[in-house]
Order: sequence, then C-alpha cells, then structure tokens
Amino acid sequence: VLHSVWAGPPLGIRSRSDLADKIASGLPPFVALHVDRAISTKLASAVRERMPARYLELEAERLTRLVTEWLTYESARAPFTVLGTEIAKDVTIEGLALHLRLDRIDQLIDNSLLVVDYKSGNVSPNAWASDRPEDVQLPLYATFALDEHQQLGGLVFAKVLAGKPSFAGRALDAQATLLTSLSPTSDLVKNKLSIGLTDTWSETIEKLARDFLQGRADVDPRDYPKTCKSCDLHAVCRIHENQLVLDDDEVDEEASDD
Repeated sequence: VLHSVWAGPPLGIRSRSDLADKIASGLPPFVALHVDRAISTKLASAVRERMPARYLELEAERLTRLVTEWLTYESARAPFTVLGTEIAKDVTIEGLALHLRLDRIDQLIDNSLLVVDYKSGNVSPNAWASDRPEDVQLPLYATFALDEHQQLGGLVFAKVLAGKPSFAGRALDAQATLLTSLSPTSDLVKNKLSIGLTDTWSETIEKLARDFLQGRADVDPRDYPKTCKSCDLHAVCRIHENQLVLDDDEVDEEASDD
C-alpha cells in the first residue's frame, strides 16, 4: 500500500508537500483507493476468491486506518522527497552476489539520502551492533546499495504500528532533517550516524560475506543458550555435547590453578 501511495503521479504522491495537499482534501479516501488497489493487484486472485468478502472489507478498513495514521505521522517531518520505492539493486560483496530490493529512499532537506525500511513489528537498531549483528539489512542497503557520490543522511526502520508510529535508526541530524519534534534524549538524536559507524558496518558485512563463501559454520551460538532455544538442529551441531566438553575443560583448568 505504501509503495502505491509514494509511487508518484498519476495516482500517487512524491513529497511532503504532496502529502499536505492530500491531508487538506481528505486523506482517508486517498488511502482507501491505494488499499483497494493493493488488495486487487497484489493478492493472488485464487487466494482472494477463497476469502470471505466481509473479511476483505474489514482488512481494507484496518489497512486504511493504519496507513492514514502513518501518513499523518510523516506529515510532521521536515520537507522531503521520495526518490524511489521498491528499488532493485544488484551488488557484489567480496565475491558474493546479492539481489536487493529497498523499500524506499528519500531525499532530505539537506539533499542527503534517507534509506527507509517498513516494519510492522517491534525492531531496533541495536540489532546492527557487534561484530556478529543479528540483522544487517539496513546497514547493507546504506553502505553498499547507494552510489559513491550520494551522501547518506540516515537509515531508519519505519515502524508502521497502530497507535505508536515511529522511526528507529541512525541519522546525521535527526532533528534538522527528519523530525524537529524529537526530544534531545531520543535514541535518534543521541546516537547519531557517523563515518566510523558506516565503516564498521562495511567491514562487518564484508567479513560475513567472506565467511559465507568460505563455508564457515562454526558451532558458536551468538547468545548461548538463548539462541539455541528456538533451534531444532541440536543433533547436527551437538552444541550441548560441545558445551559439556568446554565446561569440563574449565573445571580442569581451575583444578590445575589450585
């Protein structure tokens, strides 16, 4: 639905000023048009025909409310222009070929670029931290999918959540280019995007690509035993047996020290 909204003329819009015009003329009918368009074109006809008509009506109403709330939230942003949505990009990292599809790229008021990824769940940029990050999707887009001459102004999750829409991520100056209403204590303002951070992401992603191509599959859970609670492959990696060996080695070391 949001891809359809921001796809530009003749039916869509491309900027905050376009959005302001739609709000002035009535935002819900505009959103409802794009919801209906998405349901009719993106939902396979065989699937749609098996769904009760009333269910589809209720889902259209829900999506209209949700997207209207999100666009109202975005209308409070600093001026921006949407340069593209669902942008396909092929990149090669350390010999690993990847086919990417970016949800959206905005041009901010200072002409820098904002990489946006829509999420309907609770996500956090904390997933990008450490040398073994849980999620590298947005750092990958921001560091490898943009042209070298383009300045990165930020990368954010657009959290399209009923009752609590928000952005989460990193920006060079979130108050000036994203939302002037942000509190000085907000994560977006306190934890700024920096060249050092993007360099670290690039190095981490390159290492992950090399390890993948080299077939590295060490039995080394990122957060043991939490990681293993949702895994059903214990018989393959034998993590519990390995952990017993490690525990025995630690006991032997302590005995030797004594």
